[in-house]
Amino acid sequence: GGSIRQPASLTGTVGAKPTYGGVSRYGVIANASSLDQVGPCANNVLDTALLHEIIAGHDEFDATSVDSAVPPVVAAAREGASGDLRGVRIGRVKQFARPGTQDGVNEVIDAAFAQLENQGAEIVEVDCPNFDNVMGAYYLIQTSEVSSNLARFDGMRYGQRRGDDGSRSAEEVMALTRGEGFGDEVKRRIILGTYALSVGYYDAYYLQAQRVRTLIARDFTRAFESVDVIAGPSVPTTAFKLGDKVDDPLAMYNFDLFTLPLNLAGLPGMSVPAGTAADTNLPVGLQIIAPAFEDDKMYRVGAAFEAGRR
Repeated sequence: GGSIRQPASLTGTVGAKPTYGGVSRYGVIANASSLDQVGPCANNVLDTALLHEIIAGHDEFDATSVDSAVPPVVAAAREGASGDLRGVRIGRVKQFARPGTQDGVNEVIDAAFAQLENQGAEIVEVDCPNFDNVMGAYYLIQTSEVSSNLARFDGMRYGQRRGDDGSRSAEEVMALTRGEGFGDEVKRRIILGTYALSVGYYDAYYLQAQRVRTLIARDFTRAFESVDVIAGPSVPTTAFKLGDKVDDPLAMYNFDLFTLPLNLAGLPGMSVPAGTAADTNLPVGLQIIAPAFEDDKMYRVGAAFEAGRR
């Protein structure tokens, strides 16, 4: 739930998730069809915008691709490079002030908002109450779509096949294929999604999650009535050691806390380097969120913020 912005934040680079439908997913293995996105990563905002402009646009081979004009992301990045944010209203989400967020991350984000204000932006607190329910809603929807999409990899009609030496039944070949082809986390999500979609649980879990998704999108709609973009942390902590959380899936899911709301709403977002956490000496990213199909707004603010840090 943030596979572009999170690594960008952890490595001190720029990563952008376009508006849902703005960049083709053709050729990408379907994971969760209503959430999957393709987006650019680069060393700076302008390079990210240049790549974004190249890959964006309608694709007849992708049913989720939207036939609309590509936002002027490169022009916006070049405009923002002046560093002038006068007249721009930036929202700070009340619900992003989460217990458990690393102190060093909070300090960098506070300094980032102070810098944005010094560059002329007006900082406005916005209330998005349904963000508190984002974790459960996202993982019910995502795992449900995973279980449906990955059912095709059965070794019979699609994908690799294992154990088909003539001595096994179709069911045994299918079990071997899916057992070897999927890792533990993928298997976990398939099981969760299958449960959520099963008879007797669909209304209680999946349908309720979709209702929460609608409420989260409405929170964003209300917020953007008073601000141009929203900003906040990309992730709650700096990078952790390889393998530290591999046996704690809930800790990994909680790492997605700040990136999930806009995934559910289909909005564009980007992570821009904001500084280094004093307690770990590792990079922290500032997440910038824009209204749907107004990706250029986040590029303008991102480029201005980047210019202000030079």
